[in-house]
Amino acid sequence: MMNKRLKQGSTFLLAVALTFPLLTLPGAKAASAIDTDKECSIQFDIGGNSELLNDDVTVQVNLYKVASVDVSGNYTATDAFTGLDLSSVSADNLDTAAATWAKRAKEAQGKLTDSEGNTVVDPTETVTLQNGRGYQDKLDTGLYLVDTPKVITTNYTYTFTPYLVSLPTNNYYSGNGASDDWIYDLTKEYNSAVGLKPEQHVRYGNLVINKELVDHNATFGNNATFVFQIDITTLDKKKETRIEELTFNAAGSDSVTIEKIPAGSTVTVTEVYSGASYKLTSENKVKATIVANDEKEAGQAGETAVVSFTNEHDGRTNGGYGVKNNFKLDDNNQYQYTKPAATN
Repeated sequence: MMNKRLKQGSTFLLAVALTFPLLTLPGAKAASAIDTDKECSIQFDIGGNSELLNDDVTVQVNLYKVASVDVSGNYTATDAFTGLDLSSVSADNLDTAAATWAKRAKEAQGKLTDSEGNTVVDPTETVTLQNGRGYQDKLDTGLYLVDTPKVITTNYTYTFTPYLVSLPTNNYYSGNGASDDWIYDLTKEYNSAVGLKPEQHVRYGNLVINKELVDHNATFGNNATFVFQIDITTLDKKKETRIEELTFNAAGSDSVTIEKIPAGSTVTVTEVYSGASYKLTSENKVKATIVANDEKEAGQAGETAVVSFTNEHDGRTNGGYGVKNNFKLDDNNQYQYTKPAATN
């Protein structure tokens, strides 16, 4: 079989040598005919040390049959995917072939919903992964879109790139004298399991600083400013400091919200300036853990972290109030000092 030259056709799952998972795409016809009546199976694996391998995390992979395949390896699009380009792609340049099939996968994914985002195509099968592994058998031959919805965990969101996979496939272009025989079971047993590579995105939450001013000294003006230092340590041990302030012109309560702090971060809030004639009567250096509240759907938004401070007049008649330094969030989500504009 291996002495026969492969045609530059469509039906081929190309396994490019990445560490894990495999990059897969259709690519070339093998020499023998496809048994279009044969049942196929597929196994999905998530690599690495992701929390997606934990017992309490479920990942669902949706399979959509995009096209049927004939004995010669030619595709015919199903009704839902009419108009999708499934023509042959030369495997002479693997990078170009990969880019072409990746683009087609995105186009196929776009046909799953209408212009308003409503689902218009139901999955052919849904595979549920536990501990990062899932399996589905009794699949018809053909070309399938692999679409994995995003997974939301306590502190992260995971997204997956859609791609097209051919059933059956072969390993001819994997090298090392691999056979061009058709593989109908894409599993580890046949060295053809399909790897899923999640992309991890940080979720964010807010922090509310509550301040109660029990009494107010208006002897030398109405304003009393209180300055807070917020020290942030993220889950990956990155550190950041932000500065906020609250100004009162009378006794009462007020608050300030610090936004877009990475979820799971530990924060320590210190009142570093307590006005000219006020004392802090509550605990200082208050700690909190940031809870994600950036995902509104499916009840994924948690309660906002809150810290509180109380101040009283200390009996002195000192005047004056604090001035907040100017900090702005840069492109790396870090606060940088900005010199205030000159005033007349």
